[in-house]
Amino acid sequence: MKCYIIDTLIGIYTIDDSGNFLNFIDFVDDVQRVMSFYESLDNNLIVKEYSDFINELRNSGFDEFVFDNKKLQILTSEELGCNTSFESHSLEFKNFRFNLEDQLKRVGIHKTRKEILSFFKKVEVQLIKKRISQAGARGDVEIIQIIETLDILKKSISLFSSRLREWYGLHFPELTDKLIEDNVIIAKMVSVLGSRDNFTYNKITQNFNFKEGRIKTLQKLASQSMGADINLNIVKNYANQILSLDEFRQELEKYLDSLIEQVAPNLNALVGGLIGAKLIAKAGSLKDLAYMPASRVQLLGAEKALYRFLKTGEKRPKHGLIFQWNLIRGSKAYNRGKISRVISGKIGIATKVDFFKGEFIGDTLAREIEEKIKEIEKKYPKPPIKKSEPKTKIKSNKKQISKKRRR
Repeated sequence: MKCYIIDTLIGIYTIDDSGNFLNFIDFVDDVQRVMSFYESLDNNLIVKEYSDFINELRNSGFDEFVFDNKKLQILTSEELGCNTSFESHSLEFKNFRFNLEDQLKRVGIHKTRKEILSFFKKVEVQLIKKRISQAGARGDVEIIQIIETLDILKKSISLFSSRLREWYGLHFPELTDKLIEDNVIIAKMVSVLGSRDNFTYNKITQNFNFKEGRIKTLQKLASQSMGADINLNIVKNYANQILSLDEFRQELEKYLDSLIEQVAPNLNALVGGLIGAKLIAKAGSLKDLAYMPASRVQLLGAEKALYRFLKTGEKRPKHGLIFQWNLIRGSKAYNRGKISRVISGKIGIATKVDFFKGEFIGDTLAREIEEKIKEIEKKYPKPPIKKSEPKTKIKSNKKQISKKRRR
């Protein structure tokens, strides 16, 4: 015999071909039960209450179950082994849903339309909150926030360090005039040593791993400095703030590496945590990166150069963010385009496997990339000979118009 399974936020009901009630599960005024049922559906699971409900119908002689909820129909068929069918436009479903208030009265549930809609609203609000919470808990969302925070931190450290160089340069201008390029080392020297009088051989060797020649140069410049004597306490505090920002940056990078190892292990094995995170952030999510064609992955981050090429005909970009990867950056310039195509294709495979929770194949993909790079370098040991194209002078429209007017 055939029966119709109708799921609503008020409850789950069963009717026969004549519209007679057979059985029902009542969710009225119990938001948690509704949430539990629909959350289980989202997770491809069936709650025990629903399983018992279907088994009671089967024991009563019903062997064919009709649904207008596709997911519930599939789960009932696969998990409970029932003979099911899907009829979204069936009149039985439409008549029941359009007259829900009257249908509920038949089973002793007396609810007005306003009360039903109010309960619907409560359940929908809870379901939306749950989905928003789950979306925020996705690893790739957190990766995007971390990589954008790291970009801001790096820019801030660079900006603050530039100001520190100028400020401390009043006291020791020779130090900040391109002698030490690393901003963090400059901040550490200001914080630890402070006054140029402290730039002695012993103090420098105790706190920094410089070569002998560099130490002697610093010591000589400090003794002969033409800088002014200023209050260095506030400058040292400023340098400490830069160092604390850099410590937090390192802590974030470590956390990013561990997070991307969980979310995208194959992508991490190919290009590393930092570049992988930048690719995910630029694409918008791991899903968007997984569905992206390899040609777009190759130029991800080089959109301005691509649009400039399309508009003005300037040099075509060969790579975007993936250029930061050492195997591309360290290769010969004329081979970088070929290597970028290989790597972007493998990144596409890796992200698809990561998004669909496949097995770890990062080591295999990395080995294939190395073999392909060796093959490219062997095949193209020398740069290609550029063919010189004849230059044609294009006369502007204004000049042609002016000539016509003269005639």
